[in-house]
Amino acid sequence: MKATILTRMIHSRGFSLGVTFVVLVCACAYYFTGLCMPVAGDRGLAFPSANQWLPDPSVDFVAGLAGAAVTALIMLLLNKIYNVLRSYTYLYIALFAAMQLATADLLTQFYTGTILAIVVPLCQMSLFPCFRQPMLTRHVFVIFLLLSAFTATQYCFALFIPVFLIGLGQMRVFNLRSVLAAIMGLITPWWLMLGFGLIEPHDVSLPRLTSILSEIGSEDTLYLLVTMGVTVVAMMLCYVLNLLKTIAYNARARAINGSFTLTALFTMAAACIDYRNILSYVPLLNYCAAMEITHYFSTHKGEKSFIPVFILLAAYAAIFACQIVL
Repeated sequence: MKATILTRMIHSRGFSLGVTFVVLVCACAYYFTGLCMPVAGDRGLAFPSANQWLPDPSVDFVAGLAGAAVTALIMLLLNKIYNVLRSYTYLYIALFAAMQLATADLLTQFYTGTILAIVVPLCQMSLFPCFRQPMLTRHVFVIFLLLSAFTATQYCFALFIPVFLIGLGQMRVFNLRSVLAAIMGLITPWWLMLGFGLIEPHDVSLPRLTSILSEIGSEDTLYLLVTMGVTVVAMMLCYVLNLLKTIAYNARARAINGSFTLTALFTMAAACIDYRNILSYVPLLNYCAAMEITHYFSTHKGEKSFIPVFILLAAYAAIFACQIVL
């Protein structure tokens, strides 16, 4: 009986709010102890990258937490509107918060990763209504407009353009009309920036690709790689276990799940290939993992399914504790 109650509890709103509150308290404690290591460097193509937008440390801290909250809100809306997880659950909020806390340095500041974890989910929200609706070209336009506009601040946004081009095929709307809408979306931000004199052609330049890993200590690098390793292993294991379930879904649900899978796989690949810029992909990876892991536990609500969830949360808590203590 207790096991059943605990299993039901981990999917409840109260549990997610409780975990989020603990994460917020821990993040504030981490920030006010002065342990934060800011992301350095400028990787913008035409404008400064987001880590340079807010020079005031306290504003930067609040913006970082607010950015994570916005990502969590988008996750909530995706499940409410499109029934992505096909079950009543708020577990993804708790998992995302715990994953973010394990990389507390990134949670407590506003930088490109914060924005990437907002823009890509927003693009998914615009993509999903397009399923077999080829007339919704305005949604396609918005997707590529966002990706193109933020590419001016960091090249990593451009890497997700192929993901959403493939996504058009997943949504059965890859045709001449949608491709033209995508091209117009890519061109429009730069056309406007040049037309209004916000940038000049000579302002566009390739960023200096200094490795971020060389700018942080060896211990911080170890914590980062361990955290990402735990996240990737848990996400891929749940993906494999979800396969038999997703095969039985209808075409729309399979397309939506396929979009999440493609985004997750591409984010992992980008983090490995573009390792100099690996920090920018961490929040988005956490977003993908939280959704995939919750998808498994929302469809496998066995009596003792709360145990692996608690183990996972404890692992992230332990990583955070090691950063505080050591």
